[in-house]
Amino acid sequence: MHAIPLNYNDHVLVPLAAGERGSFASMVIVTKPNGARWASGVLGHFSEADDACRFAIEYGKAEVDGRRRPRALKLIVTAEPDVNLTDTPCVSGSVP
Repeated sequence: MHAIPLNYNDHVLVPLAAGERGSFASMVIVTKPNGARWASGVLGHFSEADDACRFAIEYGKAEVDGRRRPRALKLIVTAEPDVNLTDTPCVSGSVP
């Protein structure tokens, strides 16, 4: 897993996309201004790493703002059985 941190309202959000059984699990780590951290756990599964990262960022922003957190839609993931899934970085240019 690799991700690029994002500063948001004095917090640091680290979106994660981990390859898992033909899909990417979305997670986020939030660091508060006082240095305290928490991790979301798996938020949902997405067919693309960028989608998993985008969702993690939106979830983290909502958490920081005290808003209702978004819910992941159930996505149908299709992958070739021989596809070698590796952890994919969340590219800063591809996330809002």
